[in-house]
Amino acid sequence: MFEPLNGIRRFILISFLPLTAMVLAIDSRQFVASQGLNGQPLANVFIISYFLLLLFGLRPEQRLMALIFVPFAAIGECIFSLLFHLYIYRLEMVPLYVPFGHGVLFSMGLLVAELSFIDKHEEQLKPVFILSLWLLFGGAILFLHDSLSIIFGLVFLWVLRRKGYQTLYFIMGFLVLYVELVGTYWGCWSWTFHPFGQSWLHATNPPVGAFACYVLADLGVMKITRDWKPKIGVRF
Repeated sequence: MFEPLNGIRRFILISFLPLTAMVLAIDSRQFVASQGLNGQPLANVFIISYFLLLLFGLRPEQRLMALIFVPFAAIGECIFSLLFHLYIYRLEMVPLYVPFGHGVLFSMGLLVAELSFIDKHEEQLKPVFILSLWLLFGGAILFLHDSLSIIFGLVFLWVLRRKGYQTLYFIMGFLVLYVELVGTYWGCWSWTFHPFGQSWLHATNPPVGAFACYVLADLGVMKITRDWKPKIGVRF
């Protein structure tokens, strides 16, 4: 166990948004068309290296959660993408970088939630977060007829109520939505128009509420970490 390196924490916070966009662009249909080669292996190297670097910027308990999140995310991807076909990746298989990317995304949410600005202004930020998300949900449902996001919205509301409207879950929601918008724009994956083959269920590409599944995974990983920490000696 080693203490986090502040320089790496700062680098991760600064680089996450542009690096995510770059990696997804490398795995995009446009990159394949323009360069004539598959950029996915390069994207794998970038994200796995970034994930390993990230570990040095996390506290021990955060490091454990990030490591648990990778296999947890891999299982979830196989269920939702390969089994249920909620969304399909460009090559119709889950890229290697995706589970590691989930670990990066989860860790980024933890780091943002710990920023002094967020901590200092948490009570003022919560109403802004709530209004922003419900405007997004309302717009998607009313104007885009994204009925899948109705279900996702109810799930997310349940998580928020269960966790006392913690700022972390709003932050996770916005980060996941950013990744979903960039990834679908570049064609790295696309969501099924009628999920589960149900004609009455409609999803946009991506559905606004897609992050609800992600915050459920957050809850699962945090519970596993709490159960494991006494056994492996990680201090909270």
